[in-house]
Amino acid sequence: MRSAWFLFLVLLCLPGLGAAAPAIGMFTIVDGDATVIRGAQKFAATEGLPVQADDIVHTADSTRIARVELSGGGAFDLGPATRLWLRPRFAEPRSSQPIHLYLSAGWLKLTGSPAHKLAMASPRADLADLAGVAVVRIADNASFLFIESGSGQLVERAQGQVQRTRRLKEGEAFDRRGGDVGAVIARPAPDMIETMPRSFADSLPLRASRFDRLQIDPESPRDVTYQDVAGWIDAERTLRPAFVQRWAPQAHDKQFRASLVAGLRSHPEWTRVLFPEQVAVRKRPAATPVLAARPVYAEPTTPLPARFAVSESVPQRSLRGDAERDPLRPWEARKR
Repeated sequence: MRSAWFLFLVLLCLPGLGAAAPAIGMFTIVDGDATVIRGAQKFAATEGLPVQADDIVHTADSTRIARVELSGGGAFDLGPATRLWLRPRFAEPRSSQPIHLYLSAGWLKLTGSPAHKLAMASPRADLADLAGVAVVRIADNASFLFIESGSGQLVERAQGQVQRTRRLKEGEAFDRRGGDVGAVIARPAPDMIETMPRSFADSLPLRASRFDRLQIDPESPRDVTYQDVAGWIDAERTLRPAFVQRWAPQAHDKQFRASLVAGLRSHPEWTRVLFPEQVAVRKRPAATPVLAARPVYAEPTTPLPARFAVSESVPQRSLRGDAERDPLRPWEARKR
């Protein structure tokens, strides 16, 4: 039964079954180490490599910049120690507009235009309807968003819920640290300017046309480990179901499974994959209680005591009320 369940999930994870998914963009600059996680495999990002919907991209601490130019227009630059998901899938509606990427952590520079507006999501702040350039930083206890040019729609979130929405114009920044309420300020704080990646200060030209006639495939793909994807497995609640479907076959690996079980409290969605027999027992409907049948009256087989017996010498009244057989009452006279 468990093998059949895993086979079903594998088929869900491989909708194309050999057919390559269409590209939605490509890497045009890679200065440092960057890794692409596609399905359940990982490989190095290189210039000219196409990216697909559902790709996850991680950069190393020493990475200067990794740029992706989108086929539909627009581009985004990843800074050091950055993790993002292209074309994320949410279990609940997130926005009325398509979201191009989800930034889990790190530095990101988005470049959109009135003709190709961009939208991104993150654990604590979303940006929609971006027509211009924005710089974003997401950390465990802080979120920062700066509109370098143009404008965009800020959606502040807490515990996954929308707190407030505000239009940001050129030069304005949103800064939220720790448990404090985020604030919109006229210009970025000096410490944010100092820590911003230096590559973000440059205005780099688009380069996708250089790779139009090249076909660059992933090199030396390898299976992901639990450590590679742990941050996504424990992501916010509306993202986690997509990763259960995606990496369920990896639970066959002993180390992967042991790590899932150890942290099950942070990702309870994996219970049905790890312990399907428990889920089946829990969902089995309770048996309907059977009510005891009422006893059916039967004539007693034991003879009644003598004092209750009916004497044959006592005349019995007819149910038909026959005047000739019924005894007379004192005030009645029988008619002749």
